[in-house]
Amino acid sequence: MRLPAALLILLPMLAATPAHAAWHAANAEVTQAAKNPRIAAALEATNRMEKAILSHDVKGFADAFAQDAVVNNPFNKIARKADAENNLKTGLIDYTTLDRSIEYAAVRGQHDIVLMGEEKLTPVGKARFAGKTVHRRTTEVWTDESGEWKLAIRQATIYATE
Repeated sequence: MRLPAALLILLPMLAATPAHAAWHAANAEVTQAAKNPRIAAALEATNRMEKAILSHDVKGFADAFAQDAVVNNPFNKIARKADAENNLKTGLIDYTTLDRSIEYAAVRGQHDIVLMGEEKLTPVGKARFAGKTVHRRTTEVWTDESGEWKLAIRQATIYATE
């Protein structure tokens, strides 16, 4: 059986299509808040973490976490930094898309930024709900550790899959 020439061209292009991650402000308050240099830096740190997830960059992913980070993850478990790293290494965290709608962004105290909103993602492989679209609510606390923004606390709650 011979494949049509157009299909032979299209298949490699589809395989090479990069995974997609992005965030957007859900309202004018977040758009304004994102102009704050500290909030902008924390949002950039989220971008780096998302890119690390989508590219399976375990080191980049691990570097995004504070050493004492704690996560209440979508598996309904408390996870530490090493647990999250292991979940990426073993394919339990594996997505082709990760889009975030930030509904709240604020400075808290001298060293922290709070980000709250919704994520829509597409898990694949061994990840829970692979092949579906997952919607989850999130709350994150990013902390400034000597000029580097690190994820200190994260809550993610799945509320729908389709």
